[in-house]
Amino acid sequence: MADRFNTTLISFKGGFATDQAPQVRQQTFLTTAENVNYEASNSIRKFGGTAKVNSTVLSGTPTITGSFDLWLAGAAGTFTHQHVVTTNDGKIYKEDEDGVMDDITGAAVITANAVPVFCQARDTLLIFTDKNDTPLKYTGTGNVASLGGTPPAGRGAVFHHNRVWIFSANATPSRWTYGSSTSIEDYTGADTGTVDVDIEDGDRIVGGAAYKNNLITFKGPNKGSIHIIGGRTPATFTRDVATRGIALQTHNSIISVFDDLWFMSNRGCHSFAATQKFGDYEGADLTRSLKEYFRTGINRSRLDKIWGVNYQHKGCVLWGLTPSGASKNTQAFGISFVNQESEGARPFVINRECSSIAVRTHPTTKINELVFGASDGFLRRQDLQDRTIDGGAGYSFRVLTPSIVLGEVDSQGKPQGDQPVQLHRIWLRSRPTGEYNVTINVYRDGYAPEAYTFGQGTQGFILGTSVLGTGRLGGGTLQTVVRKCQGRARSVRLELTTTANSFDAELYEVGIDWTPIAPSLAANIQESSDTAGA
Repeated sequence: MADRFNTTLISFKGGFATDQAPQVRQQTFLTTAENVNYEASNSIRKFGGTAKVNSTVLSGTPTITGSFDLWLAGAAGTFTHQHVVTTNDGKIYKEDEDGVMDDITGAAVITANAVPVFCQARDTLLIFTDKNDTPLKYTGTGNVASLGGTPPAGRGAVFHHNRVWIFSANATPSRWTYGSSTSIEDYTGADTGTVDVDIEDGDRIVGGAAYKNNLITFKGPNKGSIHIIGGRTPATFTRDVATRGIALQTHNSIISVFDDLWFMSNRGCHSFAATQKFGDYEGADLTRSLKEYFRTGINRSRLDKIWGVNYQHKGCVLWGLTPSGASKNTQAFGISFVNQESEGARPFVINRECSSIAVRTHPTTKINELVFGASDGFLRRQDLQDRTIDGGAGYSFRVLTPSIVLGEVDSQGKPQGDQPVQLHRIWLRSRPTGEYNVTINVYRDGYAPEAYTFGQGTQGFILGTSVLGTGRLGGGTLQTVVRKCQGRARSVRLELTTTANSFDAELYEVGIDWTPIAPSLAANIQESSDTAGA
């Protein structure tokens, strides 16, 4: 009888994890979460599509190695907006809200395949590279030019306490050189100086960030350490060690998140606030359930090419990285901080090219949108309503649960550790997103999967005319689509995908209705040859 069914509810908690047990009794994580993001409603949504920012491909179809959203006040205090990009052939371009990339390289010489580090200070954009090229400046007009004075050719810089701090020149890789508090081009006057951080310790300064009146210094890429530079003037600058053993790989992986800094090391993603509190402790590791992913799922020789960004519009951070076996960044690894207090940080991945990642203010909507650079000479807007790449090719999403043990008592109410059950119905609660379909593949123990299709249209359930098991309950904001299913199992694993690559989906939970199998039948479960109903 329907009113005697047991129901197991499967939501989308915990996010993507690779190091948890393959079989559980309560679903708290996902073994795969591809091309999705998490909503504040606790639903899981297919990540949006893309569109090109520049209407014409850049000359030579270069790889966009970095980009920066530049707002300048100017002498009159009237803001101008440009987006600046660098490419692997040593060029620099700017786009000023017209969809056209203008070459502003001028006479600048940039090493091929250099990764930039941007630093905005005193209404000027400074550009450094990991190849220790001559530091450049851009004021919003004309071409870029060499930074004046005698700044070291460091690998990057941070603007902190009204000074430009340049790190990791070739001759002094463990040194900060700070400039004047009144000029970005004075590095030799009485108001300038240096701070050395554990010279010749097998590492160099890889990056830094201004945080709570301190300059946080990250060393790597080998052994790793984090240091705190305090004080406000040359006479009061101090240095203390925060922790050792966490090796940053690139400055561009450091992300400001609320009252914290998140960053990616050679071991995973970390919270600086938690690291400062606990030291080299597991609680500071935001990806402690993804060690296998960071060991074997990514190309570790390209960790220095990672770009990170805080995508606040959707409540997540993203790092662009290179999957194992690939030679360019084609996967964005994300952590959602939506509902972090109750659900924790929930990881996911987006499969598309992301040689660089940044946030750009859209010139019309003024929404801070995500933009990815690619190796075909285009900068692309991300997470658009149309679930296609540039209005053409589609892509699918995929969510996979661990195997979930359904029954814990037999049909007589006696506790059983591995009770077989009979499946009766499977239903999907979702928000209608269009005349699309979602497929749920049900894996029963070791059997081949059975597929069930769930429409995502807006029509509601018509009482008296639809057949229970094939209709829709609700309509409007949320709907529940029900399908009959059959078969016996001890555990069930679900795989949810869109049936066409351009289809959308916003899913809330899956329900499975089942009953325990009588003890006399349970012993023969492996002989079952039941198949699923339509």
